[in-house]
Amino acid sequence: MAIYAYCLLRLSAEEPWPNLEGIGGHPVFPFRCGKYTTLLSRLNRNFPFTPRSIVEHGQVIARAFETHTVLPMRFGTFFASEKQIEHLIRGNQSELLEAFCRLRGKAEMRLKLCFSSVLSDGASPKKAPQKTRSLQNPAPPNGEVESADPQSRELAEELATWLRQMFHPLDDQVSCRRLHSQELVVDCAHLIESQQVETYKRLCGLASEQVKDCALRMTGPWPPYHFLPASVRMPAVSLRVMKSRSAVALR
Repeated sequence: MAIYAYCLLRLSAEEPWPNLEGIGGHPVFPFRCGKYTTLLSRLNRNFPFTPRSIVEHGQVIARAFETHTVLPMRFGTFFASEKQIEHLIRGNQSELLEAFCRLRGKAEMRLKLCFSSVLSDGASPKKAPQKTRSLQNPAPPNGEVESADPQSRELAEELATWLRQMFHPLDDQVSCRRLHSQELVVDCAHLIESQQVETYKRLCGLASEQVKDCALRMTGPWPPYHFLPASVRMPAVSLRVMKSRSAVALR
């Protein structure tokens, strides 16, 4: 069997880990490598994932997040052996240490703003939905469709600035996209201090009153899914170039 990874956290050598069930009811076990621990299950690579599997993946991470700083692994991340995980950790220790220090005591809050009345000039209601576009990376890759027309992007950027001024996040990730209905959706992830969650929720209530013609939805607190180091979001460079021994992430 291959090894399925949920997240990274830091556990002391003496700290026990409770019995948990992961995807498909498979046991979750900790693999320790120095100061870092990866929560894993043994699964076949051809395991038949379902929508429920995504929920179960998130539940393991959420349980760890209750008491520890965690770096969530992307859903569907497999390793062939514990040795590959050890290689990943030892090859990225400085980046992982920086990430744990930066994210300790932090939580992610998410806002989704939906505008039904913002239409671009000449927009057709039959136009296919466009790809999500990050406002922090305005130049799309070659061949990628713009996520929204200039008017909508300008509105989304103004919203992102306004939200930063209202919530004062430590960091943020913002993207916008259009749906089939031409509804404009702006997704915002904010990194905040965990102790500020209740304040954030109160500010969200004020924000919903100030934004017109918009449905605003808040969720959280979440583990910091949008603020991870590259070595956790994808296989480390040293593993990617060793295809026969690299971690495989299902897309």
